[in-house]
Amino acid sequence: MIIVISNPTSIVKEHAIINQLFDEGLETFHLRKKLYSENEIKKFIELISEKYFKRIVLHTNYHLAKEYNMKGIHVPAVSNYKSSKGSLSISFHSINEIEKSDKTFDYGFLSPLFDSISKAGYKSKFDLEEVKVFLQKHKSHNNKSGDPSENVKGKLREQIIALGGIDIDKIDNVKELGFSGIALMGAIWQSENPIEKFKLIKEKWLLKEPMF
Repeated sequence: MIIVISNPTSIVKEHAIINQLFDEGLETFHLRKKLYSENEIKKFIELISEKYFKRIVLHTNYHLAKEYNMKGIHVPAVSNYKSSKGSLSISFHSINEIEKSDKTFDYGFLSPLFDSISKAGYKSKFDLEEVKVFLQKHKSHNNKSGDPSENVKGKLREQIIALGGIDIDKIDNVKELGFSGIALMGAIWQSENPIEKFKLIKEKWLLKEPMF
């Protein structure tokens, strides 16, 4: 799974880039504009091609997900939200948070896995070997648990997605650790050519064997 998270603030040709990312096969886009009002969020959504609404996840104004028939919502680990008619994803910042969570989610971000590209001074504190062991156990538990840990398509729920400092040079490492997917922000929005950067990252992520 490859996810792109919106830039926190407006950027030039933002909607054209988002639509083109979808055209290039982006699976899921997270709309995260914490300073936007509800009306601003609506206007933002309506500038994205309607055929891609089912690939969009909201971080705020959750009721709009149903109104626009979107993929789902994303909540903090401390949120009271425990279910969603669409997908439910959660932000985690430690292994302990995942282990203690009482929510059944479709996927969770674990961040910052590496030092953040977009947030200066936002450093990773993870022991990567510990992360690898946890992910192996997590996948094993999901494989044994059966319904409802599997969705109707047979894909495992509660996938763990790597977020924070993810760029093309980190892809092999992320695969080796055992993550189910990657979430991109700074690598895309700070690139001179976001579309070409996405295509390069996607190509490397989809390779069956790591490149060394």
